[in-house]
Amino acid sequence: MPATIPVGKWQYTTVVVRDYRQVVCNFARFFGIDRWEVTRVDGKYLTGARFDGKPAQPRWISARGHSGQLGIELIQPVDGPSGYRAMLDSVGEGMYGVAASVCEPGQFETLQADLAAQGIGIRQSGTFFDAVDVYQLDTRDALSNVIVEVHCPRRADWQSRIHPHEVLQMDLNRLGPQFLPTQKMLHIGVVCKDRDRTKANLQKLFGMQRWIEFKIETGVSMEDTTYYGQPCYHAYDNHVGRLGELCFELITPRSDKCVYDEFLKERGEGMHHTFPTICSKEEFTARLPELEKHGMPVIQGGRIGDLMEYYYVDTRRYLPGITTEVVIPLRPDWLQLFFPNPEDASILTGN
Repeated sequence: MPATIPVGKWQYTTVVVRDYRQVVCNFARFFGIDRWEVTRVDGKYLTGARFDGKPAQPRWISARGHSGQLGIELIQPVDGPSGYRAMLDSVGEGMYGVAASVCEPGQFETLQADLAAQGIGIRQSGTFFDAVDVYQLDTRDALSNVIVEVHCPRRADWQSRIHPHEVLQMDLNRLGPQFLPTQKMLHIGVVCKDRDRTKANLQKLFGMQRWIEFKIETGVSMEDTTYYGQPCYHAYDNHVGRLGELCFELITPRSDKCVYDEFLKERGEGMHHTFPTICSKEEFTARLPELEKHGMPVIQGGRIGDLMEYYYVDTRRYLPGITTEVVIPLRPDWLQLFFPNPEDASILTGN
């Protein structure tokens, strides 16, 4: 049986940006992350670098921040060929991939051979601080443009060997109140041309077997649907799958006036939104004016009976290329009524 990509702690979601200094305070305030470790990656700290099968000499700046189970890595390409530069030059800023896999070198050799047999190669690789080999699997076709990063330690203390060049300690109070409560990264929403194909590949590559499914249609399973503030017919299907902390929502639109179809037309398949918060109607209503003041209005929404509302907040300028999903329970027992099976509920919430 082919080896599967191991999944452990969801270390971070990688976001490609043009200038990390212009946006790091935005990410700090939005996600409540006060400490960011900045590393300038070049030939001194990155050796044996390869991109698309050829030796390369890329440089980039990495800024990583964590708050509980929520991790973000901002990547600013500097020069040289890399997956980050390729994304910036093609579709622009936005989410690039996920890091949730740590693999022993011998285990990775077996995994790499099995992946190659499935047509999945290595997009980018290199050794960092002589402590860990980092491989970015070329899962773009299989996983709707989501890149999977695998870490192969060369030594037991590999994490402590990676020294940041600068630590940015943010005073969150001075940045301003957090726009929304962010508990953890509940899932990443991925817009797919064919959600069933992407699901099958996640099952095969990760062994991700826990899934829930939704078929959304205005007037059938959802009401009060809007798009940029106007009433609108929505039809789309999604799968939500989880393996430990790592969770993806796969969405395929069946109607045109929705954020998913807009994303497909503008950028193609890819990582569309984060889902970091479940909050009350009162809390969301109270915080919406501050969001709008900073150029983050609601651009899509809907209601499922008396159970819940959902909204997409247009954070694409504040958090470059990223839309944010908010779920609002309308009654205390919404989750139990929505998902009578507690195991299904835990796929959505991660609890």
